[in-house]
Amino acid sequence: MVGSNLGELRGQLLVQCQPGQAKNAARVASAHGAGLVLTGHTPRPVVRALREHGFTGPILCDANRYSGRRRSTALAGVRAEWTAEQHDLGLTAVTDSGYLAEHDWAGLRRILSEASRQPGEVIAQLPLAARWFEHSVDGLVAELNHFGVPVAVAIEHAKDPFSVRYLIRGFLSLLAADVPVLLLRADVSAIAASFHGAHAAAIGTTVALRHVYPRGGPGTPRLPSIAAFVPRLLDYRPLTTLATQTPPGWSCDCPECAGRPLVTLARSPRPEATAFRHSLSAQLTLHAQLRNRPAPIAGWHELCATALAEHRTLAETLPDWHTPTNLRAWYQLTRDAVPDGVFHQDERAHG
Repeated sequence: MVGSNLGELRGQLLVQCQPGQAKNAARVASAHGAGLVLTGHTPRPVVRALREHGFTGPILCDANRYSGRRRSTALAGVRAEWTAEQHDLGLTAVTDSGYLAEHDWAGLRRILSEASRQPGEVIAQLPLAARWFEHSVDGLVAELNHFGVPVAVAIEHAKDPFSVRYLIRGFLSLLAADVPVLLLRADVSAIAASFHGAHAAAIGTTVALRHVYPRGGPGTPRLPSIAAFVPRLLDYRPLTTLATQTPPGWSCDCPECAGRPLVTLARSPRPEATAFRHSLSAQLTLHAQLRNRPAPIAGWHELCATALAEHRTLAETLPDWHTPTNLRAWYQLTRDAVPDGVFHQDERAHG
């Protein structure tokens, strides 16, 4: 059976999906040489079906014990049978960790300690409250270095964790740990994370899979209609918006669209499936394009700058237009971080 290992995952932009989306997600991931993160507590039948149908990319399994109103806490520990099942499927195992509330050092050490004692290749999942990234990152890095276990981070936030500058700064500091750090349950910020030192990062296929929502809050927001990722905006927009509020000439060069205007997504016989495949393919295409540039971080900064300019133009005529705050946060931080001259070097190479 084809396996997964940390070497295969290095530099990957993964697709995090629900089991029912796995077939469509695997089709897109295969076209880009990417892997999957399956979110659910019964991965065996899905993994076997994917392998039987020829999917050879890496697969990780997220048990998702840390989310929802009845979520487990980190002190519940990790289950050996869960990691054993993944190894039996030929996969690198991801622990089924519970939620790590702010300052839950005992829970953190229990997850890392139990993960370090599991046989085979194991990644400790750390579903972290956002406030871990405010004042506790140095201690968090010290614990990771002490136990020496690769980790996969998922971040709790009511809206978007990467819209908050302190959190981005803290996350980038976490990437300085001596162990591989993966990011799960993200949106387009997964692309940025992969070029700032994350071992791998996963883009969620639904709003619910793009970060961890706080327990007891208003719940996962739902988009008003079928939405699609717009490369020029680095954001999702409803298909109705693409048809009425964005320039009709906007097109997409991902393999699913092959240069067609984005407005054609709404005219597809199955617009939801078409938008789903386009959105994944477009983000994987962006990732590949940046990876091939001599200065990917500078390229990401330029993408943010261009997208923010597009949003400003649209907001001039559409007063209710929403500009995603994560782009502003990434733009500011990458502007501060990229050395002088890198942008010009990158522009000459692609001018």
